[in-house]
Amino acid sequence: MTQLGWFDAHLLRSSSSSSAAAAADALFWVGEIGANDYAYTVVARDTIPPKLVRTMAVQRVTAFVEGLLERGAKYVIVQGLPLTGCLPLAMTLARADDRDAVGCAASVNRQSYAHNRRLLAALRALRRRHPAAVLAYADYYAAHLAVMRSPARHGFAEPFRTCCGSGGGAYNFDLFATCGSPQVTTACARPAEYVNWDGVHMTEAMYKVVAGMFFSGDGYCRPAFKDLLAMKARQGKP
Repeated sequence: MTQLGWFDAHLLRSSSSSSAAAAADALFWVGEIGANDYAYTVVARDTIPPKLVRTMAVQRVTAFVEGLLERGAKYVIVQGLPLTGCLPLAMTLARADDRDAVGCAASVNRQSYAHNRRLLAALRALRRRHPAAVLAYADYYAAHLAVMRSPARHGFAEPFRTCCGSGGGAYNFDLFATCGSPQVTTACARPAEYVNWDGVHMTEAMYKVVAGMFFSGDGYCRPAFKDLLAMKARQGKP
């Protein structure tokens, strides 16, 4: 919501007519929001109910998107959560028997899946309230899952270990000696072969692969990005 406040300040510096036209002509990409909040439910699951976090997170994303639409946005892509259970942080903190078919923390991935289902329902409601806008969903969960099922196909040799971390083992992740701390002074030699950068963020190579999947027209963005561009071309400038 701080970013929405910055956007309001930007609009105030512009004339009302030009700012409304700029909003209607722009593409707004709302990146995944909520992963950090769910991380707190892993480290303090007895005091922070995941269901409460899910309700609050989706409400906040929905309010943010509707705020853009009310300010004149016509083309918005909203990105869901990835497989947060495949982050080394989650796999380190989860029980060893809490694993799904791709080897990630099953309980944490279920949280992401439930979040995305609720977010999709909220987006359907927004489409009904704002029929003139094009509101697309970028399925980060499905794209991430496709990579984790076949990492080598997407160019990755290390789907779980961090490139910048410490401790060795299956994840090369130590919660008390993470990337950027004095104990960790080097990163891996070939980061493009790693999915995970530091245990809570992915590598540039992984983001590039996922972005390509969003733009590819293979169903990871709905409606497809090319269709969004076609609708924009038909409607022209406001």
